[in-house]
Amino acid sequence: MKHPVARDICGIVLKAAIVGLCYNAFAPKGLPLIRVRPVKVAASDSALFSPSPARGSHPGESSTAGSQPADSAKGNSLAPLHDRAMKNPDSVKAVVASKKENQVFTIITLDQFKRLMARHTGIIMDARSREDYLKGHVRHSRSIPGMEADQHFEQLAPIPRDTLVVIYCNNPECHLGRQLAEFMAVMEFKRMVLYDDGWDGWTKANMPVDTTVERP
Repeated sequence: MKHPVARDICGIVLKAAIVGLCYNAFAPKGLPLIRVRPVKVAASDSALFSPSPARGSHPGESSTAGSQPADSAKGNSLAPLHDRAMKNPDSVKAVVASKKENQVFTIITLDQFKRLMARHTGIIMDARSREDYLKGHVRHSRSIPGMEADQHFEQLAPIPRDTLVVIYCNNPECHLGRQLAEFMAVMEFKRMVLYDDGWDGWTKANMPVDTTVERP
């Protein structure tokens, strides 16, 4: 016969687990119970370093073809998405969730990352927490935390959709960069790559650490 105290503790633990599972299931940023390995493919040099008609002044600036406003590229096709996001952010989150399963992530090496920076190609986004970003980040990277991507819709919207975007978080196991890429894919960004080794790989290679806060 079980001791009453032990039985009560087991009951409390069971109830807490059920409440936690229910909350996770309905939370906008709930975590998957079954981990699915993301599909990753290596970026080719030809895809990364082919000539582009326009380049920004540094990797924090747009460097892709076309300088037209983001919504004008396809006849203002993003306006409905923007309107829905402003009125009901959960509507965009639902679209993100529906497109997660089939996304393939293109990854780049440290050498490719350094070459892109040397050529002033693309923009860089740090998907880690804001706190981690402030402690140190890759120079010219913008802080767009993956867990809060939906809160930065207005910051992302003006960027031309054919811009090369380099995203990084902590390491290959970090999901934050993929979360940001998933959200930006719904916004119809076409050229996103992940520096898969992330901040851990960057610092391990003794690359420069910047603490300057980039403009929004």
